[in-house]
Amino acid sequence: MDDIKDAIKVKASEYAMLTDLSLNTVKNRIKAGVLKGGKEEDGIWYVYLTQEELEHLKTSKMLQEEKVKNFQSNLEGLKSSLEGSLIATYMSALMQKEQQKEQLLHELASLYTLLAIREKEMEFLLRDLSNLREKYMEKERENQKLKEALEEKEKKITELQELLKEKEFMLSQKDLDLQRVMLDKDKEILSKEMEISTLRMELEKRKRKE
Repeated sequence: MDDIKDAIKVKASEYAMLTDLSLNTVKNRIKAGVLKGGKEEDGIWYVYLTQEELEHLKTSKMLQEEKVKNFQSNLEGLKSSLEGSLIATYMSALMQKEQQKEQLLHELASLYTLLAIREKEMEFLLRDLSNLREKYMEKERENQKLKEALEEKEKKITELQELLKEKEFMLSQKDLDLQRVMLDKDKEILSKEMEISTLRMELEKRKRKE
């Protein structure tokens, strides 16, 4: 049934009564995908059936109830005598055992189906987990490479900083040397100026004497 809108919604509890299954079995079969249905907004579990499927279930239920009535009628007839009463009791207990056995087999089949689905889901989850682990290991390898590259860059930066300090020291030394040279030149110029001044004075004296 591809279109749920065209389906007849039967409560899971009613479906359980029609099929002589427990409500849990019906729910498990819905969860396992054996039956089409689900839990709707009203909080009630429904089974989705076609009209033909519903009619078939109702007819089967009526035939079964008729069969049970006939069986019970035969049992009542047997109970008229002591021997018949014992046979009727035995047959009644046997019928109950068969019904319980059939119900348990239905429950077991539903559980096996549900277990198979859970195992498939577990297989998918384990596969996803394996993929996630692989991605995690890949990220770890990438992080390790980035860490090594960062350490290499930091080492290079440290070397450049040391080189820069050496260059700054050399420039500082050269600046000091230049200042010394300039100071010596200033002294030399001052000395020359003094000599020139002395010579001028002597020259002035000579002129005066003449």
